[in-house]
Amino acid sequence: MIKTILFDFGGVILNTPDFRWARRWQKIFGLQDHPEFAEMLNNPNQSQLVKDICLGKISEDQVWEVVSEKWRLKPKVIQGFRRRFFSKRRLNKPMIHFIVEVGANYQTAILSNAGDRTRQVIEEDFQLDRYLDEIIISAEEGVIKPDPRIFQIAMERLGAMPERTLFLDDTLENVLSAREFGMHAVQFINNHQAIQAMDDILEKEA
Repeated sequence: MIKTILFDFGGVILNTPDFRWARRWQKIFGLQDHPEFAEMLNNPNQSQLVKDICLGKISEDQVWEVVSEKWRLKPKVIQGFRRRFFSKRRLNKPMIHFIVEVGANYQTAILSNAGDRTRQVIEEDFQLDRYLDEIIISAEEGVIKPDPRIFQIAMERLGAMPERTLFLDDTLENVLSAREFGMHAVQFINNHQAIQAMDDILEKEA
């Protein structure tokens, strides 16, 4: 019987941003020759800078300061980046409705590879904590998915058991790791597919 449901944040609850606007800025400000910038935009899961942010080795504020200084961007431009990246328009409302619905019968939590400012965004800007039992952020724990240690942290924090836990993430590597850990896991492709797959598991494991 499933008792706990874990949700990834970026790419599931918060829709993946359309980076076309950032690429336009990249061209406007002459950043094409900066491999770190290109890597962040084109393949963030493999970006060492992104990994260091999610591990809590670098604060998000430090990153924006470095970006501003290295690429000589004005504060107004940086503010524009941040506003777009954490815009409420990017919230996946159907998934939030699903979280509210299942929250009546299951423990729910966010388990996210994210930086040190993410909790503030989730709790203060989006106020999603009112729908959740727990929020686990990789930068606060010093370990990132797919490392199974972060799944163990989630189990301990929630008093949960892997075989009674369902996990939703948009990254296949994280889903496969969760399954190896013993959890039921679904890869998010789109809302209809993900919610149907989760409902099927919840019905089967009822």
